Formats: sequence, C-alpha cells, structure tokens
Amino acid sequence: SNLMSFLGRINYTLADKYMLTASLRYDGSSKLADGNKWSLFPSVAVAWRLKEEAFMQSVDWLSNLKLRLSYGQTGNDNVSAYQTQGSISGAKYYTFGSSESIGYVPNNLRNLDLGWERTTEYNVGLDFGFFNNRISGSVEYYNRLTEDLIMNKTVPVTTGYSSVKANVGSVRNEGFEVNINSDNIRTKDFSWRTSLN
Repeated sequence: SNLMSFLGRINYTLADKYMLTASLRYDGSSKLADGNKWSLFPSVAVAWRLKEEAFMQSVDWLSNLKLRLSYGQTGNDNVSAYQTQGSISGAKYYTFGSSESIGYVPNNLRNLDLGWERTTEYNVGLDFGFFNNRISGSVEYYNRLTEDLIMNKTVPVTTGYSSVKANVGSVRNEGFEVNINSDNIRTKDFSWRTSLN
C-alpha cells in the first residue's frame, strides 16, 4: 500500500499579539476506491494575546492571557489493502467430469465507494497566567465529529457474506478541559510543581 501527502502552511504574527496559522493537506491512499483515493483536509487557528493590549498593561498580577480558536480536519484510511478489490483464493479440488479441478472463491465483497473517514474538530481555548506565571493553565472547549466511519457493514447472508467494509455512521465527542499548573516552591536546591487536569 502507498500513502502520499502534500502539505502547505502559512504562519503569520502581527505585533506579537495576533497570530494566524492555516494549512491545507492533500492526502492520497492506494487502499481506498478509485475516485475516493484523494481528499483535501484544511485547518486554521487564530490567537489573540490580550495581555499585550494597552488596556491590560496596568494589571500587574496577570502574566498571560490568550484567546485561541481553531478548526481542522483529518483523514483516516485505516483499512487493509485490497478491500475494494474483491480478492479470490483457491478452494479444494473437486471433480469436474472425469478430471479434478480447483475452484476459486471470492474472499470478500468489493466496495467501489470506500473513501476517507473524516474527523472535523472545533476548539475554543483561553490560556492564563498569574503572579509571574507561578499559577498558569487553560480552559478549553472541544467538539469533534468523525463521519464516514470505516467499519464492517452488515449485509444479507444471501450474498454469501456477513459484512463488507464501508463508510457508515458517525460519532461526536465534545466537552471541556481545564488545566491548572502551579509552582508551589521554587528555590535554588528544590522545586515543587503541581499540575491538575
């Protein structure tokens, strides 16, 4: 099997306060069906360092404050090679007329529509730091949707098979994540750091 990828990325920072990262990834997999081997996966992220703004300079106890937004897609081709081909294998010898012959049977059903599994995720986050970053952390909301899951799809047994690899269903994961870090003790010979998630 072969996997080929092309990636382009742009990073831009303005006045050390406004940040942008954008990328395009173009992936191709030999394991997927003709017409579905290639797909484009974009992503973009922006950040605003609020602490660098003039109206925040008088807040001495605040060391860091940054707002982040991001969106991105990734692909998955997690399937064995030749799932779209319908391979065959030799069966036992059997009598055909007055001679023995070998019978061949298909190993699996072909799926000429099998394509990429696609995951799309949105993130909103806030990074913070207090008292010269002695206390720091982040609060983040994520929403991840995976579509066209590559799974075994049940088919009628009258086909001679019980399932076929196909793009079926979707699953969503979403929630909040909070990280808090603190430098409890910081001396020349000893340090104690706590991290909570």
